[in-house]
Amino acid sequence: MTKRNLVLLPLLALAGTALSGCVAVAIPALAGSALAGREIVGPGDEDDAARQAPSPAPAPAPVAAPAPPRAPAPVASAPAAASPASAPAPAVVAAAPAPQPAAAENTPATDTTRTTGFARLVRYGRAVSLSRGPETGMLSAMLSDPYALDGQRRRCAPGVQPVVLIDLDPAGGVFAVPATPARRQSTILGFAVLREARVVIAWISDLPVEQSGALRDALAQSGLDPRGEDIISLRRDEDKQTRRESLAATSCIIAIGGDERPDFDDRFRYLKTPEAGALLEPIIGDGWFFTDPLLTAEGDTAP
Repeated sequence: MTKRNLVLLPLLALAGTALSGCVAVAIPALAGSALAGREIVGPGDEDDAARQAPSPAPAPAPVAAPAPPRAPAPVASAPAAASPASAPAPAVVAAAPAPQPAAAENTPATDTTRTTGFARLVRYGRAVSLSRGPETGMLSAMLSDPYALDGQRRRCAPGVQPVVLIDLDPAGGVFAVPATPARRQSTILGFAVLREARVVIAWISDLPVEQSGALRDALAQSGLDPRGEDIISLRRDEDKQTRRESLAATSCIIAIGGDERPDFDDRFRYLKTPEAGALLEPIIGDGWFFTDPLLTAEGDTAP
């Protein structure tokens, strides 16, 4: 066992006891688990019966031919009854598809669940970083074409530093640096797991650059960046998309966390209809992750 794994084991063990809610369940799952099931079906029993006719008298009995002609008459009426009976069946089948589209509409909601988003981001980022090889580049969370909506992502060059990018701004607003940041062990341990996997953390916001000192202090006090080593990207003249592209030019952004789709890519702001971005949706949960606020004030509800 390598020294790096020895460091990770106590982190994961501590995470199992310190994590709260859904995050407590998901982060210990980094170690992996397997379940197997088997269904056993037993054979049925068959019964056979044989009858004998000793007396020859029953032979003339089959001569009663009038009985067979009566049988066909009921048989003819039986199919007539069967055909109307089969008619309602298609009617029921036609009604069944109606609930199916409704279920499909609810599927994206499951993918965008924020309560488990951070734990999923940690698991994904760690797996991508540890799976990199000297000759294979990691899959980026950045789209390969600057305009296309095909969902194709770029592949980073081998050896490039992996980065997880966290968007701090709330939907439709700008982040407010908390005066007294909360310390949440589940979030602290999640970032510790990423750093142990050699992932760099970057924070992005439309806060002015003059707030960089206050933001760095808040990250340190919250325990999310205890050593002050994370990347901070605040607004000067460039918008977020330009700053994301600049960061991606010198590193490999393997995952992005935020609370709305434009946190992942600005082209979501310009879609005429939601359907136009249908090919981008599969990236949510596989590189893009909806998360609860990670840097909060003391007393706020824990994510």
